[in-house]
Amino acid sequence: YQVMVALDNSKSMAQTPHSVELAYETLALVTTALTQLEVGQLALVSFGEHVSLLHPFDAPFDAEAGARALARLAFADDRTDVVQLLDASLRLFEAASASAADLWRLQLVISDGVCQDHARLLRQVRAAMEQRVMIVFIVLDRSAISPDAAVDPEKDSIMNTQHVAFVRTPSGSTEMKVTRYLDTFPFQYYVVLRDIHGLPSVLAETLRQYFSLVGSE
Repeated sequence: YQVMVALDNSKSMAQTPHSVELAYETLALVTTALTQLEVGQLALVSFGEHVSLLHPFDAPFDAEAGARALARLAFADDRTDVVQLLDASLRLFEAASASAADLWRLQLVISDGVCQDHARLLRQVRAAMEQRVMIVFIVLDRSAISPDAAVDPEKDSIMNTQHVAFVRTPSGSTEMKVTRYLDTFPFQYYVVLRDIHGLPSVLAETLRQYFSLVGSE
């Protein structure tokens, strides 16, 4: 089994003092699950303006390796380039696929869910599925990651965020189209986490479904 955890390293994640705690919980849960299997490889990447490989598939993962990887997280990038993340991730999976070409691989993306170019991302997600890479996007809702008391859990939630696009009509004119952001969200498998303390149970269920998919083939 190959599992890649991608952690958003942008400034928006630093709005909560639980960011590092969140990263530790994620790694602890995934590594615990993998150690129960006969074969398991874990990779860790961070993404924001750039993608950084924090831990490769072919190196054993232990507490020391986890500490080294997490020490490189700064949560300081000004933007989040998810398109670049998926390009880099698929290359990493391809390079490590010699021993797992026939297996489903899993990528867990943990971010606040704000990403651009949904159409291109949708093509990337489809390409990943063709390469037997299952991508699960765990959206940390703003109400979960922001300590600001002024944040309205409903108004500011990604569940109610609007997406504005300009489209060309049959007559050739351009008009503005407003849709719900998640209606065009390009990831087939995603969960909106509104309570940051619910992450361990969400990850546990995600891994359960992934192992069930792999075991059924």
